[in-house]
Amino acid sequence: MTDKITNIENTRGDINLPFGIYIHIPFCKKKCNYCDFVSIANDNLMCEDSKFIDKYLQALSNEITSKIATLNNYLPKTIYIGGGTPSILSEKQIIFLFENLYKNLKKQFSNEEIETIFEVNPESITSHKLETLKIYGVNRLSFGLQSYNDRILKFLGRIHTVKDFCSAYDLAKRIGYKNINVDLMFGIPEQSLDDWKETLNKTIDLNPEHISIYGLTIEAGTKFFSSGITVNDDLSADMYKFAIEFLKEKGYHHYEISNFSKKGYECLHNINYWQNNQYYGFGLGATSYINKKRIKNTEDIKEYINGKYDLEFEELGEEKKMSESLMLGLRLIDGVIISDSIKIKYNKQINNLKNLDLLIEHNNLIRLSDKGIMYANCVFREFL
Repeated sequence: MTDKITNIENTRGDINLPFGIYIHIPFCKKKCNYCDFVSIANDNLMCEDSKFIDKYLQALSNEITSKIATLNNYLPKTIYIGGGTPSILSEKQIIFLFENLYKNLKKQFSNEEIETIFEVNPESITSHKLETLKIYGVNRLSFGLQSYNDRILKFLGRIHTVKDFCSAYDLAKRIGYKNINVDLMFGIPEQSLDDWKETLNKTIDLNPEHISIYGLTIEAGTKFFSSGITVNDDLSADMYKFAIEFLKEKGYHHYEISNFSKKGYECLHNINYWQNNQYYGFGLGATSYINKKRIKNTEDIKEYINGKYDLEFEELGEEKKMSESLMLGLRLIDGVIISDSIKIKYNKQINNLKNLDLLIEHNNLIRLSDKGIMYANCVFREFL
């Protein structure tokens, strides 16, 4: 097998190098109680004016145009449009977004169909929007459900109901989408193990191609944090363990710590991240990783609209690259191929983790054990 780190170094100029594009749409009708993403909710006066969103989309197009020259040697393999809530855009705004994206990136696209993902929330998607997205090449939808319990959805600050989700999901299937992910959340205060089992069972009944499960974390700056909300770690671990076993029994491949798919429906865009390959992020607060450099965009919406995009710039040294390659690669259940330099640098940590039955090593590959998956964050900290 090819050494991953060496492979990254030796193919920087190869047009076939895996390359992802992320586009951030920061607008939401309401910010969820747990959310620490860069987003602007409707209680901000700027977001109430559709012309303000139009200005943002124009700035987004301008950013892509201004940076397109740096993509000359790369062929995008995936596009991910996330947020925020991308489905808050009107049909006209969706058309503007894709027309400008494809116009700017025309030289970069091959004739092959690429994975194009669009995040949707149940309350803001319509049949016309779904049909428009399909026309513009969107072939994978990611639904934010979180729970099959309206009481828990309300606690999270979600503004959709279970009925809203079921209607939107059914609509997407009838329109012809054959690759749908459903996001679920566990470890929520107010959520019992039985609640979680019910959510998993009812999600499985819909037969989605992909399921992502995330344990609730309380982040600074969120409503949950300011309210003093805490998570029961033991119960959360029980929920995670149950989900792994349950989803495997139902035929879903556990290919990444938080992700499960039917065969052939793994998320290529996210795999590109976990393999520490290159990507370009456009939009408010988006991050790019190009030619050993990380670029972080401003999170100030007024600055962004006025054409000031980049906020932070970091050139990664060899040690930082090795650390990140390990922490990202170990998220994949199949593990990560390591170079001789990584073996030398982290020999002590790897051996200690193997002795604790948290890591498994075979030839040049290391991966988390079943126990290591449950304590993944402890493993990752060893490589910081």
